[in-house]
Amino acid sequence: MSPELLVLRVIHIYGAVMWAGTSLFVAFFLIPAIGAAGPAGGPVMGALIKRKLFTIVPVVAVVTMLAGVRLMWLTSQGFSAAYFSSTMGQTYSLGATFALATFFVFMTVSYPAIGRMMALGQQIAAAPEAERGALGAQLNAIRSRAATASKIAALFISITIVAMALGRYM
Repeated sequence: MSPELLVLRVIHIYGAVMWAGTSLFVAFFLIPAIGAAGPAGGPVMGALIKRKLFTIVPVVAVVTMLAGVRLMWLTSQGFSAAYFSSTMGQTYSLGATFALATFFVFMTVSYPAIGRMMALGQQIAAAPEAERGALGAQLNAIRSRAATASKIAALFISITIVAMALGRYM
């Protein structure tokens, strides 16, 4: 096995573990916990943003996908049709498609929602009592949308995990 292949596999697998683990944790533990904490959840989200979680994970996702594309190029001998007509090639392609879909959902729904939630949280803190109810309703609607998107992304990344884990044996 070539050194390039070994390095790409380590990058791809390590990145996938970080990306998928974070996605599943956020969808099933973090967002529900922050929602249950109410206004006390705001500082936790602020701390995660300050630590650049929502910047680092998308970068890791991109590096993971780029390593995966290169691995697929090498494994398929230049994206040959014969490879993609095989069950293994189709399984890896399915996993790659769902990885892209996961990234798309995060970047188009979850990531913007995080920014809007933080901005609304600051507005609520500074708003007069009479306006807080309406702002809180907006915040809850955005939080609900982000939670739904996170669960969809978790489903997609789970399909990716299964396809990547089984692809070699198909």
